[in-house]
Amino acid sequence: MSRTAGSRLHASASLGRAALAAALLLAAAPAAPATDSAENARGWLVGSWHGVRRDGADGSEAPMTSRFESILGGAGFTERIAVRHGGGVYRGFATEVFDPGLSRWVRMYVNASRRHFARLEGEGDADGRVVWRSVSPDRSRETRVVTERAGADRWRRTSSISEDHGKTWRVLFVDDLERDAARPEPGGSRR
Repeated sequence: MSRTAGSRLHASASLGRAALAAALLLAAAPAAPATDSAENARGWLVGSWHGVRRDGADGSEAPMTSRFESILGGAGFTERIAVRHGGGVYRGFATEVFDPGLSRWVRMYVNASRRHFARLEGEGDADGRVVWRSVSPDRSRETRVVTERAGADRWRRTSSISEDHGKTWRVLFVDDLERDAARPEPGGSRR
């Protein structure tokens, strides 16, 4: 390799590292604080939760946990879900952020079974209640998920489906959750 080609390769690699460093700095920079009351109202979800998932068809219950974490300087959240049932553990993951261009929340959800992301858009109120809907217009099966506070340290998620473009709805499940008390972690630190 000639000195000129080697210098170009080195310069290209340096630019790539600089671009990566800039992207990481921008990603780590705190976002502007949320000003919309519906955005601010979601912050109460941050933390660890436990409770039950109640099947909409037969009312059977399965123990579950949920953990919300703030991301992007408070502009959004992640949620990790684990539901323990006779067949093992159902695991789900979501990321959500308020999209100011749409004036609503956008949630991307995936579970370990299907491994396919589903997009939901949600409209909320100042009390923290959000109604999420699937946004795929070419689907006949639609999803509606309502999250709402059920008390100071409790919340409920009701997931329903419609097979007729939203004319009628059937409840799939209801999650009833309460905030975990702070527990010591190994080494003496607290969550």
